[in-house]
Amino acid sequence: MTENKKLFDPVTQDDPNTYSKSPASMAPLYFVSGGSKVFGTFFSAAGEGLHPTILLLVGFPGNEVNFDIAHMLRRQGYNVFTFFPRGCWGSEGEYSWRNLVDDGATAIKFLQSDFMKEKFSVNAQNISLVGHSMGGFSALYNAIRFDEIKNVCGIAPFNAGMFGQVLASSDQIMQYSIQQMQPAMEFVKCSSAEFLLNEMVENQKEWNLLFQLEKLAKKNTLVISAKFDSIAPVEMHHLPLETKLKNINPAAEFVILETGHSFSDKRVQLMRLISDWFNKIEN
Repeated sequence: MTENKKLFDPVTQDDPNTYSKSPASMAPLYFVSGGSKVFGTFFSAAGEGLHPTILLLVGFPGNEVNFDIAHMLRRQGYNVFTFFPRGCWGSEGEYSWRNLVDDGATAIKFLQSDFMKEKFSVNAQNISLVGHSMGGFSALYNAIRFDEIKNVCGIAPFNAGMFGQVLASSDQIMQYSIQQMQPAMEFVKCSSAEFLLNEMVENQKEWNLLFQLEKLAKKNTLVISAKFDSIAPVEMHHLPLETKLKNINPAAEFVILETGHSFSDKRVQLMRLISDWFNKIEN
C-alpha cells in the first residue's frame, strides 16, 4: 500500500485521492471453464500500474456475493474478481462441488494470463484468495494447489471432506442434509441435493482440510467463523482446523464472531478483520 492509501480507512471511508487517468471501475467479465462460460464481475482498483488482485469466491447457492467486501478491498488498493461457478446464476454448465473448486483453479489461471495483465492491470505475482462457506473451502483447497498463492482467507469455510465423513457414517444426517438443501437447489442446475452430498462422501479424504495441513501451513491464513453458524458449525469446520494448523503454523489467525453463517449483523467487523489482516501481511 502507498502512503496515500494509509491516510484513510477503506472500511468506513471513500478514497480521498483522485485518479483522473485511472479511476476505480467495475466491469462484467467471463472466462471459460470446462467448456462453459462462467460469469462474474471485476472491480478495478484506482491508480496506474499493476495491482495486487483478490479472487473472491462465493458459496452455495451464491446469493451472498460479498460485494461490500469487494468494494472495501478495492478502496484498499486491490483489484477484486468474483464469479458464479458453473450451473448457477446464469453461468453455463452443471453445478457440482468439483466444478466449484475447479472453476476457482481456472479463475486463478485466468487472472494470471497476459490478457488480464494488459486489460485489467492484474499483478499475476500477487494474487490472494478470499472465500465464503463453500467458497471458503474452495479458497483454502485451491491455495494448496497453487504454490504461488501465499495469502488465503476463509469466511465460515466449509470442510467438505470432514462433512463427507459424517455423511458416510449416518444415513439420518444424510437425509436431514438433503432436506435442508432443497430450497437452495432451485438456484442451481444440478440433478439433486443427494448428488452434491454424495460428492462429499466420495471425496472425503481429498477434501478434508485436516489432511492438507503441511501445504496449508506454508500460507498466510485467516479463518473467520460464526459462533451461531448452523450451516458450518464451528465445532466441525473451525475448531479442529484451528487446533491442528496452529500447532504447525502459529502465525495462522482464527477468529470467531458472535453472528450467523452470513455475518449479516457483523459486516463492518468482518471487513475490519479482513482489511487489517491484508495490511499486516502486505507490510
